[in-house]
Amino acid sequence: MHNTTRYIFLFIAILVYGSCRDRTTESKKEAQSEPVPAETRLLISISERQLYVLEGSDTIQRHAISVGTEEYPTPVGEFEVHQIDWNPDWTPPDSDWSKNESYKKPGEEGNPMGRARIIYEMPYTIHGTTDLESLGKAESHGSVRMANEEVIALGRFLMERAGSGQSEEWFKRVLSDSTTMESIKLAQPIRLTNVE
Repeated sequence: MHNTTRYIFLFIAILVYGSCRDRTTESKKEAQSEPVPAETRLLISISERQLYVLEGSDTIQRHAISVGTEEYPTPVGEFEVHQIDWNPDWTPPDSDWSKNESYKKPGEEGNPMGRARIIYEMPYTIHGTTDLESLGKAESHGSVRMANEEVIALGRFLMERAGSGQSEEWFKRVLSDSTTMESIKLAQPIRLTNVE
């Protein structure tokens, strides 16, 4: 009787172990076969005055922008977005056009940076503007302008995709005070390609 009971328990234990092992192997296979998320990257078409957000081969966002003039062109090439400044300050670049300009604090009148500045190669950035009439035109000094609402949304999206997301409370605090700058270095840079 004791032998029979022992054999029954042994048989049940083998069945349970085999069942668990099969499930573990299946879940490992499922985890391995999950698709790798497509890379998020940006493409700026200078001639089209458009900024595209791409994931893999899909365009998931498209924004009207203002680009540099012929005299002060937006640079062409491969770059990496590595930092986003919220409520940015502005230091005039070392250039003829800005020789009579002075440093502007965050939120100060005359600061052309808007509510967010997406940095790829200073002094060239993607930044907010209230001059919506300039969008779709070549009117900047090399940087890319976007509507403030759109650059805020894009900045949030890129931070999330780069592994540097912040809470809703953080954004409410930062956006409620335009006079205090907050800089976020992206944990994973986002590729940017500027093309003619």
